[in-house]
Amino acid sequence: MKIRTIKIIIFISTLLFSLSCKKPFEHDAISDSPTLLVVEGTINQGGQTSILLSRSLKLSDKSVVQMEKGAKVQVEGTNNTILALTESAAGVYTLPSTTFNSNLQYRLRIKTIGGKEYLSELMSVLATPSIDSLNWRRERDGVGIYVDAHDKNNNTKYYQWDYTETWEQRSVEFSDYIYKNAKIQDRDPVEKVKIFTCWKEEPSKNILISSTTKLSSDFVDNFQLALIPNRSERLGVRYSVLVRQYAISRAAFEYLTLMKRNSEQMGSIFDNQPSDIIGNIKCINNPNERVIGFITISQIIQKRIFINNNQVPNWNFSLTCNPLVIRNHKDSLQAAFLTGSNLITTYNVSLSGAIESYNGNSALCLDCRTRGGSIVKPLFW
Repeated sequence: MKIRTIKIIIFISTLLFSLSCKKPFEHDAISDSPTLLVVEGTINQGGQTSILLSRSLKLSDKSVVQMEKGAKVQVEGTNNTILALTESAAGVYTLPSTTFNSNLQYRLRIKTIGGKEYLSELMSVLATPSIDSLNWRRERDGVGIYVDAHDKNNNTKYYQWDYTETWEQRSVEFSDYIYKNAKIQDRDPVEKVKIFTCWKEEPSKNILISSTTKLSSDFVDNFQLALIPNRSERLGVRYSVLVRQYAISRAAFEYLTLMKRNSEQMGSIFDNQPSDIIGNIKCINNPNERVIGFITISQIIQKRIFINNNQVPNWNFSLTCNPLVIRNHKDSLQAAFLTGSNLITTYNVSLSGAIESYNGNSALCLDCRTRGGSIVKPLFW
């Protein structure tokens, strides 16, 4: 099971107002404990495992997420095998590709640098069925992404997905010149090309789960994973989505259902009150301490699709740009281009052949990096 958000603000502390006194509600667990351990990830059967450890934030806390560094993390089997994870980045613990024995059970043990120890419940190894199809279709509100899957043995019953979106970004035109050292200079040709095309990546944010327990067969049909809104930049040039599918247990499904209800449906005081969400990880030192997360051990099945802009007629994405014509005067050029919020494209000459003005536009339209993209082309592109 994977919860695709590192910066977790505990859902059980969502602020509500009572009808009578309008007093903000804060759960006791948040008042008593400033930060709770957050455990994210799936023990990956047959692939690399990544477990993320961090600390929760209150709704009022504007701090950067605190990753849990220096912990000792290991997977333990009922045959007394121990597999230690290594910290590959701050708060990220990894285990190389491993095949787990499906006849055994496993658990995750965490010991923090502060001396606290956490232990998950024993878990069986779950087999994840293949993704039958990953497809898209044009709809009134945009483009929907859908998945189909089934288990011919009727064993899975509970499914979870997450995904990573990647899309190509382009500037509206090249920036041939740069304002540097109080004068206009030729932009480096390599840089000019690089800032024209970028690729942006974002993980899914919603909890995506489905159960087939009420169906006669273990078949997921046309489950919507995402909706790309009309005229979104995602389909401005080319778009790709990598979907990951997990088999999860009934307990994990129930846990995620509560998380989903509290995070996505609690928009007013008339909605469901916060639920006490209990995962499958406990603090050994203090059994009353809450831990956020639910660990599962299963295969992670992946599938990727691409959608080109020309496959979706009349998408009509466009950037809101601000074309400029700045006269060739020291003070005017400095005011327009010194901060870098505007960039230079070309120039205009007078009848005498002198440069009388420069053309430009906002950096958002001429440097794709300002829209959150990377100039490094993904290997799969």
